[in-house]
Formats: sequence, structure tokens, C-alpha cells
Amino acid sequence: MKLNFKYNKEKDVWCLINKGKSSNNSPNPTTIYQELISNVGGKPNEVNTSLFIDEYLNKNNLKPERLLEDYKNSFNVISSSFESVAGKVFDTSLNKKITTYLTTNTRCPYDIKEGWFFVSMTKDNQNLTIMHELWHFYTWERFGNDWLEKLGKEKYNNIKESLSVLLNIECKHLLPEGSKDNGYPQHQELRSKIIKFWNNNKNIDELWDYLTVIS
Repeated sequence: MKLNFKYNKEKDVWCLINKGKSSNNSPNPTTIYQELISNVGGKPNEVNTSLFIDEYLNKNNLKPERLLEDYKNSFNVISSSFESVAGKVFDTSLNKKITTYLTTNTRCPYDIKEGWFFVSMTKDNQNLTIMHELWHFYTWERFGNDWLEKLGKEKYNNIKESLSVLLNIECKHLLPEGSKDNGYPQHQELRSKIIKFWNNNKNIDELWDYLTVIS
């Protein structure tokens, strides 16, 4: 696995316009999207959103090029350990290049087929975000398209999102101090069941089979 950290203004604009208002797992707008709407006084478009981002970066002294190096160097410290843990959990590896795009948004979408995900410039714990998103990539690598077709988008999404709770167990030593993967409110019951199962049986295939039945 090789992460390529980039800042692409057009991607940032896309992320804020398309994922700021809501997402598959949350109907709530992000704070910066609300600020965007307040600033542009109506429906955001590529032009006024791009100008807003310029002003926002300047006002908050956010320098993408500097942050790219900071995030890259920070994750490089734990990258090998994370790959080792994730590879052991999922019994697979990510032999691909993945692009990590910086965004002003606090919501960080991803696309496994295209090989990218976002990490926020406006929230802490970037390493946690990176590990969370890569956990989805590992999940897809191990339980991909066939399972999506069998389970349907909603059920697959619920399992996939809930599985990130394993970061709090297997990657606890890699998480920033005092932080953990919290998940979404609607997945808390399933996450609790995952923890209980995993503490007794650390077999990802058996856990997956169990989740496809109970979720």
C-alpha cells in the first residue's frame, strides 16, 4: 500500500458541495457547509465555493502544502505497524496506490474503486481518519463486491461502518492519545456486538458471517 497525499482545489470544492450537506450515514450538514451557505447566501456552486475556500484557508491560516507534509510524516510513523495489524485482522493486503486528498470539510468520503479518500484540514486526529478510511478499503478487499450484491447497500454499509470499532481494540496503540473511533449513533448496538464477539473469537470470516445474520 502506498499513500499519495495531495491537495486538489477542485476535489475540495466537490467534497464540500456534495458531502457537506449530508451523507449516507448522517443527515446533518457539517459546520463548514453551514458557514458556506451563510456566506454565499444561497445554493453553492463551484465558483462561489472555490472563493469561499480561498477565504476560509486564509482566515484560518491553513496552508495545504505544509499540512500535506505534516500528515504524511505523521502517518509514516505508524504506517508499517498499521498495515501489519490490518493485514493480520483481514488476512489480506492492499497492494495498490491510494490517494489521500485534503479537504476543508469535516466529512471525509472515499471511493475504493477509484482509490482515494479525504482527510480533513479542520479537525484533529488525522491518523485516526486515515486508519478509519483504510479499514474500509481492507473490508472491501476481504469482503467486496459479491457481498455487496448479496447484502444490499444498506446492510453492507452498516456492517462496514460498524467494523471500524475494531480499531479501538487492534490499533489502540496506534491511535492518538485520548482518541477512539466512535462510529455513528445508529451503529452503536452492532458495534457493541462486534466487540463482544471479537473478544471471544478473533476470526474475521466468522465475525462477518455472524454480522450478516444479525444485522
